[in-house]
Amino acid sequence: MASTRRLRAALLALAVVAVGCGNSEPVTTPTTLQVLMTDDWVTAPFLDAVRDFERLHDDVRVVVEEGAIRLQTEAVRAAISAGSPPDVVQGHAFSAASQELAEPLDDLWQSGLSVEEFFPGAIEDVTWNGHRYGVPLDTNAMVLMYNVDHFREAGLPDPQPSMSMEEFARIAAALSAPDGSRRALAIPNSGWWTYGWIRANGGEIVEVGPDGQASFSLDSPPVVGALGFLAGLINARQAIPPQGPDSHSQDAFALFASGVASMHTSGSWDIAAIEKNAIDINYGITLMPTVLGGGTAMGGSSLWVPKGSKNRELAFEFMTHLASDKYALRLAQEEGRLPVRLRVFDDPYFRNPELRVFLEQLKTAHPQLLSAFPEASADFTVAIESILRVEGKDAAAALHEAQLNALAALAAGAEPSFAASPP
Repeated sequence: MASTRRLRAALLALAVVAVGCGNSEPVTTPTTLQVLMTDDWVTAPFLDAVRDFERLHDDVRVVVEEGAIRLQTEAVRAAISAGSPPDVVQGHAFSAASQELAEPLDDLWQSGLSVEEFFPGAIEDVTWNGHRYGVPLDTNAMVLMYNVDHFREAGLPDPQPSMSMEEFARIAAALSAPDGSRRALAIPNSGWWTYGWIRANGGEIVEVGPDGQASFSLDSPPVVGALGFLAGLINARQAIPPQGPDSHSQDAFALFASGVASMHTSGSWDIAAIEKNAIDINYGITLMPTVLGGGTAMGGSSLWVPKGSKNRELAFEFMTHLASDKYALRLAQEEGRLPVRLRVFDDPYFRNPELRVFLEQLKTAHPQLLSAFPEASADFTVAIESILRVEGKDAAAALHEAQLNALAALAAGAEPSFAASPP
């Protein structure tokens, strides 16, 4: 047995010598860059970006995993605990930083990126406690889509940009059929979607200071007014309420695409869906209804580096590569994901009047930061569900209860945590 081991050792030594004699350059093992993406992101533009990065770095192999965003937190946390975190994660860097999962990248930003080149909302998505924790990847803004034919049938002109809430209510009444066969709007059970209406009404649900401390305003008058406005549309049979706890924006889009709902508030991904699926609908796009100082919800995502990554600098290089203008344009053209840099909108592709609406709306768009505070976010979701049922709970009462619960959790020292926001 010992002689067998000595023979194997000798053969191995000969093999090493043979390799050395046959090749003057040492054999190197490629660096593996582990990238975790959400499951709707591994598409042609992304894969081409990966292949191009590997061509630029012939000693690097990019290994991509994909999964649901709601499962990312525990997957990354477990990988960090095991000492084998991925190098790049796509999601929301501010949320990852809020629970100390992300590496700060201020030093790399100083040498490679400038805050001024990005939309302010995109910078918010990668900032926590005054530090940069990621690279903005894509963005979006909630706008108002409408069925042009329905407006014509009702004798209505096209809706004006940034119409008042009162004007929107008048239009909703004119579009809705008395028998309920057609309604002005379909309402999903979505905190992000609801946040868009809160922002349009001049409201905010949380402000996060430079130290990461939260100031909740879940029951402020503009927030109560926005939820009460939506509930009023439902009670007047001018809006379709959420059909259940899992009634999300895809359900609202399906009702709009089928002609049951005349208007739809969403992002540019639904324009891409109409084109990809050849949906026969004559639609237009305009800015969200608003009050003075109102805005909208920002969608999109960012890339971040988990704590303990062994390839921090290479990961940052990959992130900036994927977020470059070249791929930002392709992602917009092929996937409906909008650029995070204003300069990309100078491309002729964005001369499309519909896309110019998104550019204008992005100027007032902000990410929903409540997702960094899971207990408050959960309380807010419960309040939304209770208000938007037909003849649901009073908005002021439901939101005041959510506010008290959020403050109690904050006083008890509840830690911020990573939670999913929309793409």
